[in-house]
Amino acid sequence: MSTAADDASVARVGGLSFPKPAAWVWTQPSMQFRALQYAVPAPAGSGAGAAELVFSIFAAGDGGPIEPNVQRWINQFRAEDGTAAPAQRSERTIAGLPVILLELSGAYQGMGAAAPRPGMKQLGAVVQAPDRTVYVRLVGPAATVDAAKDAYTAMMDGMRVDDAR
Repeated sequence: MSTAADDASVARVGGLSFPKPAAWVWTQPSMQFRALQYAVPAPAGSGAGAAELVFSIFAAGDGGPIEPNVQRWINQFRAEDGTAAPAQRSERTIAGLPVILLELSGAYQGMGAAAPRPGMKQLGAVVQAPDRTVYVRLVGPAATVDAAKDAYTAMMDGMRVDDAR
């Protein structure tokens, strides 16, 4: 598992490695179920806040079935009129592993949040590795997530299986 002292250009978690921008800074995981967390800075001059890149790992069977977790992510976003925000979903194989990719935007109300925060976006991935599931979420102000989207996509495309858990 990556730490603050490790190579800043690689995130290692759950037997997987992900190339990432060194500017995405390791931070102490702020909640239960977060194995690894990074702060993703806002684009210069945007006035937007930082986003969070969060990795969560669940052993096979822990954390519940994948589809209810994907639905939970979807339910955390609302359109301006309060209805469910549309989700862009795709499925791919990366490094030989099935991956669900999800993109959401709108008012975001994460677990434990008092109220929804408008103007938010999430890029999410569910990596189905042998005997574990790794969830990868980039969530924050839409301007920050949009600016980081190409780097997030490159990170996911560059995922490798290390199995040095």
